[in-house]
Amino acid sequence: MSYYWAKFEKRNKDTFRFDTRIYLELINKPSVNDICIGAIVGKNPGAAIPSSFINNQLQKVDLDGDKLLPNIKSIFLKAYMSSNKQMNKNCYIQVLNLIYICYKNLSEATKKKLNYPNQINCDTEKKHFPFVWYVWGDDNKKLNMYKERFYHLKADKSFYLNTKTEKVISLVPDFKAAARHTQGLRHDLVVTYISNII
Repeated sequence: MSYYWAKFEKRNKDTFRFDTRIYLELINKPSVNDICIGAIVGKNPGAAIPSSFINNQLQKVDLDGDKLLPNIKSIFLKAYMSSNKQMNKNCYIQVLNLIYICYKNLSEATKKKLNYPNQINCDTEKKHFPFVWYVWGDDNKKLNMYKERFYHLKADKSFYLNTKTEKVISLVPDFKAAARHTQGLRHDLVVTYISNII
């Protein structure tokens, strides 16, 4: 059983992670009937690796010290508690990334990404989402080129937490906006907002 599932692919000597899901309850195996309640957009998959082997199926994610996925799960569980709303069975948050290559060090990931001139994106970016939360950080010249495609995601709501004002902004951030990452984030800054949209 696991909360965290994804598809992993090897390309040359690099690992890519796609269709990453954060379930809000432990599940034995993902299903086509599972409910995506929303999405987040981060930078890159970081250190998390496949739990056993790489194939084209959803499998458990070995976090390997990665804190983003558990942090997001914790925030959404708090939001549900705050809202007094009932969670759907097997609901999950979709994780999208500016780049999908797996490296703990972001600078290394952006360097490796240059080996792949053709954009390698996740097919889940084509879905329609009830909401999208942007957590891709501040203005970053190495990452800004990957942000434009996310201005066109299909979503009922979009938001980010402004790093400077600590206020939730109900818009898609432009590439220069300070869209607060979850590392070190005080959960109360976003829980109330999320509890009203889930």
